[in-house]
Order: sequence, then structure tokens, then C-alpha cells
Amino acid sequence: MGVETLAFAAIAASLAGAGISAYSSYQQGQAQQQMGEYNAKVAEQQATGEADVAQENAKRQRDMNRRQLSAIRSQMAGSGISQSQGSSLDALGAASSELELQTLDMFREGQAKQIAYGNQAGMDRWQGNQAAKAGQIGAIGSLINGAGSAMQSVSSMRYRGTI
Repeated sequence: MGVETLAFAAIAASLAGAGISAYSSYQQGQAQQQMGEYNAKVAEQQATGEADVAQENAKRQRDMNRRQLSAIRSQMAGSGISQSQGSSLDALGAASSELELQTLDMFREGQAKQIAYGNQAGMDRWQGNQAAKAGQIGAIGSLINGAGSAMQSVSSMRYRGTI
């Protein structure tokens, strides 16, 4: 095997290595993008679950509020207090308002969690897309680097008179 053949074999190996490195960078970016998409879908499912939980919790809380207000009315009636006028009516209104505010606070908390999961889904997708782009850029860089190394080898061989 002559020197020239070995030189071309080295150049071919350099180019093959660059190709493998480029493919590896690209595949890594694609895998990270798929992982980002999967994580985004999980976060979206969690957001949907939070919405369902918030609605159900608000429904249950309102049912409990009605029972609590009924108990207050029963106690007032048992004590002979009129529920249709004066301070007793004010007390019922205040209790009702306070209970509804608690329900709305609980519902808003669920909505905040839902929004956070939605934001996480967007961030996961963005990170996956950035990883895919980085993989593509890394692949192009590997190919350019490999081609540059091969060209440098050819130039060096020509200078030494090997080829």
C-alpha cells in the first residue's frame, strides 16, 4: 500500500468521522426536541387536570357553603331570630360573601396552577426546538470542521510532495 493510498485513506477517515459526528449532533438535537414535546404534552395534561380539579373543588365548596348557610339559618330560626331584616340579614349576607370569596380564591389558585403548567408546556417546546437547532448547527459545524481538516491534510501532503 503506497503513501498516496494511505493519505487518501486518512482523508476518507477524517471525512467519515466528521459525518458520524454530524449525524450524532443532529440525532441528539432531535431526541431532545422529542423529549421537550413529550414534556410539553405532560404539562398540558396536568393543566387540563388542574382545570377539572378546580371546577370540581369549586362545585363542592359551593355545596358545602349552601349547607353551612342552611345551618346558620336553622340556628337563627331555632333562636327565634328573624332572617329577613336587620343585623341577622346582614350577618347572613356577610357569611355568604365570605364563603363565596373562599370558593373564588380556591378556583383562582387552580387557574394559576393551570396557567403555570401551560407556561411550562411552552417552555418545554421552546427548549426542545432550541436543542434541535443546536443539533443542526453542531452537525453543520462538524461537517465544515471535517472538510477543513481533510483539505488541510491534502494541502500538507501536496506541500510535502506525498501526492
